[in-house]
Amino acid sequence: MSAGGPLRALAELRLRVLWRRLRGGSGVPELVARIATFAFAIPAGLVFAGLTGAGAYQAARAGPGLRSSIPVAALYFGVWQTWMAVSLSVSDRSQLDLRRFLVYPLPPARVYGYGLAASVLGDPFTWFWCLLLLGAFAGAALARPGAWLALLALVSLGFVAATAAMAALVQELLGRLLRGRRVRELGIAAIYLGLAFLLLSSGGGPRPGVFQAIRTLARFRWLAYPAALASEAGAALFTGRSAAALPWIAALLAAGALSGWAAYRLALADARSGGEGAGGAARAAGGGWRLRGRLAPLLEKELKYLARHPLVTVLALIVPALSAFFGWKVAPHLPAEAGEVVRLLPLVGLAMYTHLATEVFWLNAFGGDRGGARAWFLAPVRLEDALAAKNGAVYALALALFAASAAALTAAAGAPPAWAVAAAVALHAGAAPWFLAAGNVVSVLVPRAASTSIQRGGRLSPLTALAGMALVSAVSAVFALPVLAALRLEWPWLVAASWAALGALGLWLYRLALPRTARLLSARREALLAAVAGDEE
Repeated sequence: MSAGGPLRALAELRLRVLWRRLRGGSGVPELVARIATFAFAIPAGLVFAGLTGAGAYQAARAGPGLRSSIPVAALYFGVWQTWMAVSLSVSDRSQLDLRRFLVYPLPPARVYGYGLAASVLGDPFTWFWCLLLLGAFAGAALARPGAWLALLALVSLGFVAATAAMAALVQELLGRLLRGRRVRELGIAAIYLGLAFLLLSSGGGPRPGVFQAIRTLARFRWLAYPAALASEAGAALFTGRSAAALPWIAALLAAGALSGWAAYRLALADARSGGEGAGGAARAAGGGWRLRGRLAPLLEKELKYLARHPLVTVLALIVPALSAFFGWKVAPHLPAEAGEVVRLLPLVGLAMYTHLATEVFWLNAFGGDRGGARAWFLAPVRLEDALAAKNGAVYALALALFAASAAALTAAAGAPPAWAVAAAVALHAGAAPWFLAAGNVVSVLVPRAASTSIQRGGRLSPLTALAGMALVSAVSAVFALPVLAALRLEWPWLVAASWAALGALGLWLYRLALPRTARLLSARREALLAAVAGDEE
């Protein structure tokens, strides 16, 4: 058999599995959802590609200097930053599980490369970012045609490959490091100690100037080596120094290959060690948490599941860090003349973002139970209580993330006014019942088995992901109406009061929908168990 024979068989197998899934009961909605997701990402990418093309056109014609180097660096570092942030915080992209293919006569390295390429090509976010790079390439080609465009294309391709490999490497490293409870605690403690130091150090004295901050950050730009190497090569090419760009291109390709190799070796070692469940000793039962009420045991079970999930630890590390960076770089530049309501936007964004970051749990509530989901129908437990316990645990996680992120934003940008804090808390609490009530229905109608690893942490189906996008957009639109009214009336406290009223309405609807959702769950018991207790890959 030729070298490509096993991979062709693997590709055919996955296509057949996909075809069988699409011919199933939820196949047509999933296909429509997949097409709709790309139909949203590609037009939006084309619009922004026009903007990057215009910037690249001006940079290519500007000649040596900041007018050419700054746009190139902004493009690559901006794409790299959003790519890594999405991959580590809200990505629900499923990747090929190498552990399940070791028993077949397939080259593991090629299988891993195939899985990584398939996950990149099947991600609408990646298509969006690639369209931005394509727009920049088109603008540069219009400005200055020539043979140097072949090298620029190589830079963009190398940047995409190196960034994807770096994201996979970081995920593998986090997945390995965060298995130990002590490492997780030290990592979270280090983040919050750093935030406390930032708060204390910014309490007095003048802040460093912009150029001094840029010089300080420039020393650490090589940590983002795909963007740093690509920007150096791109800056040389845009100024007509093709020979000077060759070492940077070679370094970019080598760094991408090395990152991919390291990620593969970690994934292979993890697969050969037994995967997710290996290497961890069984924990002693110990004493239970001192929670009171009828839901206490169920809530404790769900909270312990979330506390042990590696994705939760990653969110606890990444989301506050991103909030601190946003508060340091963006929030101080909001114009004061825009009004007090506009300055509420950072906290409002955090309140909604923490719900978005945890959507893999409230949109697929039973996916993490796997075979244990049968216990919900065998044990003397009301299904309403099961849903309420899952919702309570996810909201507690979102609230903890919001509190930590708001503290990080405050440490970096200064304390917001009291009405802004009240409004953000009202938004976070008020939007929760809307998300959770709708998420319960989606969890019952479109269940899917979820993994406890970081790379496959979400395992949301395309239909579920599209439903999540629609829910976040709809709830955001509803809660945006009081903001428009407050802007018109110039009364900031109207925002908090309106959001509290919407939250009360959402809580009433949630309590009204909970028994109905429980009856729907009971009626769809067999379909849900077949989905979450099985394996569709």
